Amino acid sequence: MSIAEQEARQTYPAEYQYDSREAYMRGRAAPPADVEVEAVAKRLLWWDMAPAWEDVMPSEDCFWTLAEPEMRANYLRDAREMLETARKTVSE
Repeated sequence: MSIAEQEARQTYPAEYQYDSREAYMRGRAAPPADVEVEAVAKRLLWWDMAPAWEDVMPSEDCFWTLAEPEMRANYLRDAREMLETARKTVSE
């Protein structure tokens, strides 16, 4: 039984909630949305940059806006890969 299936059974324990379980598992296994990927990428960039800015802590959006397009692309790629790995893990 996959982690997603275990979570669905815990969240929706009654038999009449079978459709809810199925919807939960489909959502849990769905590819990450672009908004999710960008949120993770911004956080990763923040974690990498924040130590250099101890005195002045701009927002995650500030770092993201100032980053070069190539740098953002790298963080987006890494974030998508991490989210896909996590989703694959809970679906197995």
